[in-house]
Amino acid sequence: MELFRKISDNPSIVWINGEVVAERIDADYYHANHIQLNKSKIPMFKISTYCSLSKKRFNPNKYNKEYFKYIDISNVNNNTGVFEYQLVNINEAPSRARKKVSKNDIIISTVRPNRNAVAIINIEDDELVVSTGFAVIECKKNIDSYYLFAVLKTSNSIGQLVRKTSGGLYPAVSEQDVMEIEIPIPSPEIQKYIGDKVRKAEELREEAKRLKKEAEEILNKELNLKDVEFYIKQTNNKKYSWTESIEIEDRIDSEFYKPKYRYLSKLNNMSELSYYYKISKKRINKNIDRKIKYIDLSSVNNIIEPSDFNTKELPSRAQFLVKEGNLIISTLKGSNKISIIPEHLNDSVCSTGFIVIASKSHLTTEYLYLVFSNKVFNMQIERYSTGSIMSGVNHDNFNKMLIPVISNKQIIDTITNKIRKHFRLLYYSKQLIQEAKQDVEDLIEGNFDMSKVKANN
Repeated sequence: MELFRKISDNPSIVWINGEVVAERIDADYYHANHIQLNKSKIPMFKISTYCSLSKKRFNPNKYNKEYFKYIDISNVNNNTGVFEYQLVNINEAPSRARKKVSKNDIIISTVRPNRNAVAIINIEDDELVVSTGFAVIECKKNIDSYYLFAVLKTSNSIGQLVRKTSGGLYPAVSEQDVMEIEIPIPSPEIQKYIGDKVRKAEELREEAKRLKKEAEEILNKELNLKDVEFYIKQTNNKKYSWTESIEIEDRIDSEFYKPKYRYLSKLNNMSELSYYYKISKKRINKNIDRKIKYIDLSSVNNIIEPSDFNTKELPSRAQFLVKEGNLIISTLKGSNKISIIPEHLNDSVCSTGFIVIASKSHLTTEYLYLVFSNKVFNMQIERYSTGSIMSGVNHDNFNKMLIPVISNKQIIDTITNKIRKHFRLLYYSKQLIQEAKQDVEDLIEGNFDMSKVKANN
């Protein structure tokens, strides 16, 4: 007997046999996309068959250190699964900081599951704590945890959770809903083949991190930035200061003249940015209808993960055309969004929330990226920002900002090469995650090419 029949995709119209109707009667539960989740060509098994929910708990009242390492849902990159922890004072521990995690545990957000905040704990640290907004999954020995991570990043797994969400403004699922996700369990060889792509992606990210750190150390040594950081700390808490009339600019607010902003006078060879770089304001022609990549503030998390649009459907803030090698820096105070346009995003469009910069000298955009990634120089965005609700810096003020000028071409080349490789590795890492997800989708649909596994072996 036919259990369901799709009549239309848009709008979603599905005829449902009474046998399919479960305890839910809301229309979205039987959406055309959701009702077809069971189309897998291979057997599917509940996660609970191969995994269990972690029972490790964190009690801040019994913690004897001043700070602990905490991962909230906002600390997980929804696309790559990369997470960062924050150091939190034990006296300010959020009420949701109650779950401990171990290496190879998988955390998956039970809040807004459509955002797909999933990560695998890849570090050995007994003091790592996550929010109760995560389900913490421990894998048994007969499943590759990195393979499972790839499975949970697929549209199939996301769709299963989205179908079970409840709550209109704050959609969520239960931990038990997570354990009931149905997943394919192929041979150990296939699991390893897919899991190895995720492991390789992780290795590439670590190598990228190392290269950036090496470049930062070169810059810090060349500019002696440790002394400057010490000066900022010493002056940051001063209540009173004196400003000479010659130092007064077109701002009269006291914040602009705080002593901490005088740190740049401690550095040699400082020059206005406009001498070495130009700000591009080339605008897109929205009258020519074509597909284009759009970059807004949410698209940038070191690397750029744009959205696809037709030009005539672009948001009003989508204005500036960008070229390969351009640097984009957020104008918004405190956002710290900064990246370099890669080759595959040449001729994309970005939001007016960015300033687009091109080099016109030996100081490359990779060098400027490293400079403005440093909090010492990023503080200028804070200083020159205007506006009370959405405080930001305009193009004219950005041109006034001071940057260190290094004349030694060899040092600039070394920094440039390390940052270029840093970005190449990050984009390759992202590509491997996408490939792993596609392998799982192919597996579910019966299109997986087994010869790839044999060739890999």
